[in-house]
Amino acid sequence: MRASLRVSLEGVRIAFSALLGNKLRTVLTLLGNIVGIMSVIAVVSLLGGVDQYMRQEVASEGSNRYKIERVNVFDAITDFEKFIDKLTRNPRLTMQDVDALRESLTLSDYVSAYVSNPADISVRGKSVNMAVQGRDAVYPFIENIPLYAGRHFTEIEDRESAQVAVIGWDVYQALLAPREAVGATIRIGSRHFKVVGVAAERGSVLGESRDRFVIIPVGAHRKLFGAGQGLEIHVASKDIRSMDAAIEEATVAMRIRHNLHPRDENDFSVTTSEQLIDLWKNISRGVMLALVALVGISMLVGGIVLMNTMVVSVAERTREIGVRKAVGANRSAIVWQFLIESATLSVIGGVLGMGIGFLIAAAVSAFSVLPYVVNTAIVVLALVVTIALGLIFGTYPAVKAARLDPVDALRTE
Repeated sequence: MRASLRVSLEGVRIAFSALLGNKLRTVLTLLGNIVGIMSVIAVVSLLGGVDQYMRQEVASEGSNRYKIERVNVFDAITDFEKFIDKLTRNPRLTMQDVDALRESLTLSDYVSAYVSNPADISVRGKSVNMAVQGRDAVYPFIENIPLYAGRHFTEIEDRESAQVAVIGWDVYQALLAPREAVGATIRIGSRHFKVVGVAAERGSVLGESRDRFVIIPVGAHRKLFGAGQGLEIHVASKDIRSMDAAIEEATVAMRIRHNLHPRDENDFSVTTSEQLIDLWKNISRGVMLALVALVGISMLVGGIVLMNTMVVSVAERTREIGVRKAVGANRSAIVWQFLIESATLSVIGGVLGMGIGFLIAAAVSAFSVLPYVVNTAIVVLALVVTIALGLIFGTYPAVKAARLDPVDALRTE
């Protein structure tokens, strides 16, 4: 046991000596491992960070919510022709659709209309262009919008299409801060609205601010922008366990409402937050598969370079091998020494690659909106892979060294 440990430590010492003895060859030897592991660590850290971030955001919005839309916006990414075809064929959703769902759905607690248009919002000469959302009074029960000040508008204000507004934090900061916002008047287009609430700051999602909005009653929105616009219908099921049944119920109700026959395709789309997660999974899976292929090539090249370096090392140290055999070293001791050396070289490249990879991920995260995480499992896997590469590609040089005849080796100058 002690002899094996001594041989292992001696192999590590010789490997470091080889690194310091020929720096250019060292850099070229380690480059393949460094680039491969660096790429894996950087990309996996960033993908893992974005994945965790998106799941947190979806969870914060609630998992029992779904939307009924004219078309599925995800089709624009996955199947653009399908998206365009449905956009031209599917009818706009209307307030009548909203009312019909409110009357017929039993597995969903809230049904809310949603429509949005960009508009100029101004106060005393100051002006910003932001999204003006038309909603009804139940929207706070569907979307979590905490308030900094004031209140959400009431059912009476909703029914009467009152000119009242709840403004996002960015609107408050741009037009009214530090003055009191509740009770102030803002101008949207040609109409004046009384501010009844200010939403608390919610920050950004991947660089997109969630505070650039004004919410007004959907009736007031239709008066401002026209009644012919299509709506989205936001629905909250009773709980996550009845989500699938609630979606099925809403789908049947919409098909009846639109007079669709059993074989007709839906002329609307039902989407959930999980579809966004699934889309992201597919994208990240594709990136990972491409990365594995590229890293595999890089690792193969690095392994070949490492094997070539060890072959050169065996040739340079032929006389040393002969001396060791002459004093009693057996084949397994020679093989073990060179395997330790090749594994050490490989691990050094892997550790440097991991360090550089984490630095790249941290730098990208610092200068962009992309978060990153340190994945312990990937770190362990990277170390195992680098050790395995060192052993695999170091086997041929090690066996070649062990097979050298000691007499011929001692004659080598």
